[in-house]
Amino acid sequence: MKMKWILGLVLALSAPRGIGAATANHDELYKELRPLMESIAILQSSYVDEDKTKSKALIEGAIKGMVSTLDPFSQYMNLQDSNDMRQETVGSFGGLGIEISLKNRQLMVISPIEDTPADKAGIKSGDAIVKINNEPTDGIQLMDAVHKMRGEPGTKVTLSIFREGFSSTKDFTLTRAIIKIQSVKSSLLDPATGYIRLSSFMGKSAEDFSKALDTLKAKGIKDLVVDVRNNPGGLLDAAARIAGNFVPKGKLIVSTDGRNKNKNIRFESEGGAEWKGGLAILINGGSASASEILAGAIQDHGLGVIVGNKSFGKGSVQTILQLSDGSGLRLTTARYLTPKGRSIHGQGISPDVVADEELLGKAYLELADLSVFEAFAKEYLVQHPGFSLDEDEESKKAVKVSESSWEHLKPETRETKLLKDFLDYARAKTKQPLEEEMARDRPRFTAKLKEELVRRQKGEEDARRVLLLSDTQIRRAMDSLKVGALVRDQARNARGK
Repeated sequence: MKMKWILGLVLALSAPRGIGAATANHDELYKELRPLMESIAILQSSYVDEDKTKSKALIEGAIKGMVSTLDPFSQYMNLQDSNDMRQETVGSFGGLGIEISLKNRQLMVISPIEDTPADKAGIKSGDAIVKINNEPTDGIQLMDAVHKMRGEPGTKVTLSIFREGFSSTKDFTLTRAIIKIQSVKSSLLDPATGYIRLSSFMGKSAEDFSKALDTLKAKGIKDLVVDVRNNPGGLLDAAARIAGNFVPKGKLIVSTDGRNKNKNIRFESEGGAEWKGGLAILINGGSASASEILAGAIQDHGLGVIVGNKSFGKGSVQTILQLSDGSGLRLTTARYLTPKGRSIHGQGISPDVVADEELLGKAYLELADLSVFEAFAKEYLVQHPGFSLDEDEESKKAVKVSESSWEHLKPETRETKLLKDFLDYARAKTKQPLEEEMARDRPRFTAKLKEELVRRQKGEEDARRVLLLSDTQIRRAMDSLKVGALVRDQARNARGK
């Protein structure tokens, strides 16, 4: 009787509503499914732990295993998984703030979400998560990993991370929090250049992006940098609507290519108040899915310059198909194509201008982890009220060579004095020699000190501008925009002659 019941269940699972009439003949199907049914019967009659052989658990395990053989993004979802996914798309959920994927059975970080516990702890795109709370992740299911990392806000979870450059794994202990995503942030890089950071593509992202762009345009910007580095993607509709700020109305943004050709779709721009100035899109290895769709559309239509490093290459369409018990399959059903027909999946988007991310030195990272920069800035401003890195007029006066030594020709600047004072302070705190690394990475140390000083003197917005302008990839994007403006001006002048 049990074998017949299992046969009926398996046949029902193999033929969802509307598909039964199209299946191959049941005799052949039964022959192919028989080893599965026999395995279930043997497990239920012979496995040592009877509690683990409940029919529902075994069937769920069989479906998970079957789907996991397809690709890293197709998943079986029970009711809890479905609820988790709904929470993610509305923009508020509990956890660590990491977008993850599987690569060669290894759990990998696509990117940390900005301003979350993972981001603040220093988790990076490309990190391999070797263990979760000391349990190995080799062969783990994606949703199982998600559930292990989620939990009550305030509780802790330890991730064992291996990163290129590490000699061994390093443990990161993170405190879970409610993840509230502010997907759009904007600021001025200089009076003529606006900056919009897109950390994900959520329900309100397109609306918030348009508002940010309107605000920057009202301030008179001529160039725009859109930053989708470490943006793991999100809603396709949001990406298409954001692209519509740049792609002319009616032009293709993205299309899909799947087995069911009649279900392939084309997203064309709905247009709007299109941006007419210079445009740079910043990408890196943590830019995936919707980020790659935006960058691909801008690149194919020649509307801006793509700057940074090659993107992740996650260009597949996942469709949620509900099963009879309320669970579902998140199934890869198609692949995204750029307007010129390029497949994103496995290929990624290659930048027009390659700009490598800056590697931070060991001493700098240790000082940052110990909050030495913040502590120094606080004490320094108490001892030097009104301090500014702007040079005083005296230091700008010309010095006659005949009346001065080389030391006077190269007087000590406020920046040099600041770095010397910080070096003494940091050595006292860490008991480590730091001269060599500070000399090698002077711009990074100066920028971090200036950021902390400005934060206390002028506020968070000005400190954020200092931080952004110290980013080598952002500066490269700004340089590319200046070159583009020069070329456009030369072309206009040539047409006018």
